[in-house]
Amino acid sequence: MTTSNGTRGRRVFLGMPGYGELTAGAARGFWRATQRADADVYYQYNEGSLLAANFNVLWCAALNLVHRGQSVDYFAMQHADVEPQDWWLDTLIEELEARDLDILGVVVPIKDSHGLTSIALDRPDGDTWRPLCRLTMSEVFRLPETFTSEDIGHPLLLNTGLWVCRFDPAWAAKLKFTINDRIAFDKNRDQYIAQCEPEDWYFSRLCHELGLKVGATRKIKLTHRGS
Repeated sequence: MTTSNGTRGRRVFLGMPGYGELTAGAARGFWRATQRADADVYYQYNEGSLLAANFNVLWCAALNLVHRGQSVDYFAMQHADVEPQDWWLDTLIEELEARDLDILGVVVPIKDSHGLTSIALDRPDGDTWRPLCRLTMSEVFRLPETFTSEDIGHPLLLNTGLWVCRFDPAWAAKLKFTINDRIAFDKNRDQYIAQCEPEDWYFSRLCHELGLKVGATRKIKLTHRGS
């Protein structure tokens, strides 16, 4: 798509991973992500029970568009149970560019009454099996509206419920989503425990390794729908 003065508008790949339970609010957010006349959006929904594989299918679809000669300026993802305000994509891209970030995730509370989010801080000792901590909604509201690792002193580990990034194939081809699991023995508790490195925190760690600028924001109002 081109704007009225003949310049090319922004091209966005908007992917939605799902498992067959798309909420009405999420559907509205997906199709009302942007109101910009110069926005050229590739919409793709992908369904599957293997979470990381589902994400990777969407990421590969964007990479393949570029590989075949089409341009993609931004990649965005919205989960099928995240219900954001109208025109959220416009706000998110504007904030990404204003803060000169490569990746910007939206704070999404988890589906319980404890006020926890899936935004976490990485540990300084390099242990990838548990974060230093997860941020609560109260802590998020004591931070700047949009915050980065520098604001809290530790690398941010984002959630993938709603986010956008610049799509540079030079580094995008080096990223992927993977869920790592293991069974370990906890000497302090004298028992075996199951441990998991989720795909969103794994992806965030890869971004930090590549030197990408990562941020999180509460500028977007949303509901995380579910029992």
